[in-house]
Amino acid sequence: MKRSIFYIIVGLQVLFLVGMSVSYYAMDYFGETVYLETVPIDPRDPFYGDYVTLRYDIEEFPADRWEGDQKPVRGDAVFLIVEKGAEKFYELVQASPQSQEIEEGQVQIKSKFEWHNLRSNEYQVNLGLDRYFVEENTGEEIEQDGGGQVAEVVVAPWGQKKIVSLQ
Repeated sequence: MKRSIFYIIVGLQVLFLVGMSVSYYAMDYFGETVYLETVPIDPRDPFYGDYVTLRYDIEEFPADRWEGDQKPVRGDAVFLIVEKGAEKFYELVQASPQSQEIEEGQVQIKSKFEWHNLRSNEYQVNLGLDRYFVEENTGEEIEQDGGGQVAEVVVAPWGQKKIVSLQ
């Protein structure tokens, strides 16, 4: 009896790990690719190597794009609906505290609320995609390019997201 419980527990752990791996790679197949304008910030971590800290244009938006009845509190989930703009970049259509139905050509991205700038009446959120690791000794080059990088991001239907490349 104890042996079968042990095997069941080990089997569930293995199944969980396999599920995590499969969901990461399934994003490439089932996910929607969006292109977001970014501004790189920091180039280096002594333990992990070169990386770029990114901030996205859609992470800061005017309060009139907010669709909720109440103002969000720091840490609240915020669902951003984006669609392709005039260029290849995706632009924010609306933000709300709960998941919304989206139309054809739109993508919903889950983020966390950071703060409300009362002076400019803008909300700031965090997509959770703020660090992208690059080849050794290339982080400073990317930072010195002056920003305007384009992040290719894949967003899965179940909400998971990842940066595929930085152009």
